[in-house]
Amino acid sequence: MHSVPLLVSIVMPCFVRSGRDAALLDETLASVDAQTWPHYEVIVVDDGSPHEFGSLIRNHSHASVVRRSNGGSAMARNTGVAASRGRFVVFLDADDHLLPQALEVGVRQLMANPGCGFAIGPREEMTYEGTTVPWSVPVPPSAENLYFALLGFDWYIIPPSSVMFRREVVDRLDGFRDPWGADDLDFYLRAARLYPAISYQSPAVTRYRRYSASSSRDGERMLQSIREVYRREWPYVIGHELAERAFHRGLAQLTAIFADCLVENLEDRVRAREWRRAARSAAMLARESPRRLISAMPRAVRRAYAAGSSAESV
Repeated sequence: MHSVPLLVSIVMPCFVRSGRDAALLDETLASVDAQTWPHYEVIVVDDGSPHEFGSLIRNHSHASVVRRSNGGSAMARNTGVAASRGRFVVFLDADDHLLPQALEVGVRQLMANPGCGFAIGPREEMTYEGTTVPWSVPVPPSAENLYFALLGFDWYIIPPSSVMFRREVVDRLDGFRDPWGADDLDFYLRAARLYPAISYQSPAVTRYRRYSASSSRDGERMLQSIREVYRREWPYVIGHELAERAFHRGLAQLTAIFADCLVENLEDRVRAREWRRAARSAAMLARESPRRLISAMPRAVRRAYAAGSSAESV
């Protein structure tokens, strides 16, 4: 099946809406071109992009495009896996970067640890504009019990491009499930429950782009997603004291994080006078925490009024 020994398949879903998105995709592919490991393929999955970008793919010799109707990144990744041939798989977002040694280090780690199903490396972070962030980035957690660490949210959710999976792991998990916000965490939890992992502290393998407004800041969507992920994990932890503790700790932390996002969403939508979306945020916040809704609404209205007054004075 594998015509090239130790071939790595890089699966990259993309939804290109503009020339700016196309430029970011080109940057990402250029970072892959700089890899020190020569045996790789790049499967770019066009998830129903409204902006044409086929011409730039021809500048990257290892890349090919698979096109599908829009269905979200989870389903696009599955499409890319089905079209790939590699013994190892890396999932790369179309606006992040792979650092030059990423593939070589991942392959070496998995070859040196044949009992591990996947390898996790550290990351760097950059702003949306591509500049270095001013904060430090934590190194990956100990792989001694990665499942508990992920379930308890003892470490931040892992960017897809910092992980290299063995092909048999991806095949056994049957890909990503459902096109909603926490599909990465769902995938990692299932992998960590079934396979040991190796995590290492250097070198960094990816540069992750931070957004102030992304799908992971959509409180309503993420609260629903996180709860579904944890609902699916409960049958595997019930009756195991340490696992149950991690379960409740992680769900509580993530619920608090995305409730904060819901407050931000409400304030942003009131300020933008997106009344239907604001009402939806308010209704969910009322269910989550009536006290927080009562404190958030006056602040949101004041900001909306200030923004309106500022616009009228221009």
